Amino acid sequence: MNTIKKETEPTFHGLNEEKIILIIKVAIIFFLIALNASVFMAQNSSDKIKPLFSSGIFSTGNGHGAFYSLNMGVIKGRNAISAGPVIQKCSMQARGLKVSYSRVLTVDTNYKHESGMKDLLQLNFFSSIQYTNKLQLSNSVLRDEKLIWGDNKQDLNQIRLSTGELILGFEFYVNITNQISWKNYAGASVYYHFNYTEQLDHQKIAPTLSLGTGICFFIQ
Repeated sequence: MNTIKKETEPTFHGLNEEKIILIIKVAIIFFLIALNASVFMAQNSSDKIKPLFSSGIFSTGNGHGAFYSLNMGVIKGRNAISAGPVIQKCSMQARGLKVSYSRVLTVDTNYKHESGMKDLLQLNFFSSIQYTNKLQLSNSVLRDEKLIWGDNKQDLNQIRLSTGELILGFEFYVNITNQISWKNYAGASVYYHFNYTEQLDHQKIAPTLSLGTGICFFIQ
């Protein structure tokens, strides 16, 4: 038998919407501070600016499922900034943009052993901000919503949500060569659906987990 969820203010483990919005604002401030700090350090560093390219796949709990990413940016010393489109896996629509900043926590990316190779393993801190415009819910979220609401909501497939998300976490690199690295990352994120107008089991705003993997290419 289908049950209808009582319409209440979306919460997450005791956090109401106002508290989570405050968390988002604070996280955005930290992101901007980190971004400005990286620009300042880059301007006062003699390290050479190098371009970088990356591609990968990642997912969060924002309700849209997995995304493919294509990014290009620059790296200088320990700091890197990149940006690029994100493509929703289930719809293959490119309706989003992701901007990221990362900083090496282990050794400088310019550091090499006497053999001329980078360290095999590398740990980075990263932060990113993402916006996607009017994307459908993922297949798994739609399946769960249909089990909850049954015939009481006929338009679940037509829902299109615009979503902002901020992520903070760590990247683990395996440096295959000086030019190619395999990147895996995990981060804590907070998402917010800007045009959330219909009560769903999937919440309008909540913290969640982001996981991803990809390949990075560095031009020396």
